[in-house]
Amino acid sequence: MKAAVVRQFGKPLSIEELPVHQPKEGEILIKVVASGVCHTDLPAANGELPLTPKMPFVLGHEAIGYVVAVGPNVSTVKEGDVVGVPWLYEACGHCNYCTTGWESLCLKQVGTGYVVDGGHAEYMIANANYVAHFPSGGFDFYEMAPILCAGV
Repeated sequence: MKAAVVRQFGKPLSIEELPVHQPKEGEILIKVVASGVCHTDLPAANGELPLTPKMPFVLGHEAIGYVVAVGPNVSTVKEGDVVGVPWLYEACGHCNYCTTGWESLCLKQVGTGYVVDGGHAEYMIANANYVAHFPSGGFDFYEMAPILCAGV
């Protein structure tokens, strides 16, 4: 697949051919149709966020597309579903923030497009428990993608 890759902070992204990963337990593989560009993508690419990403990484946390593969123990999503992927890839699920609906403040949160490769690629892996579910049609994917950040 083609992906926009950050190899070095502050340098232009490189368009590269990367392998398509298969989903592991609790994960899904998405064929990305659209991925918005968030205002935090630039600080992420410049290394200005307080988290430490794995290098290299693929930006993008406003992605929407079709589920093309489902990993073991996924029951809430099936192949063919339309899902959106926000910046919150996952959280611990056990701390006070997580148990009171504030997962976005979890100290063990994992960020899509920074810690885990994001949607500026043809395919991406997502945690099935943290995706938004969309109807199969009746909307514009390109208009919908940007709300996945603010929509968290």
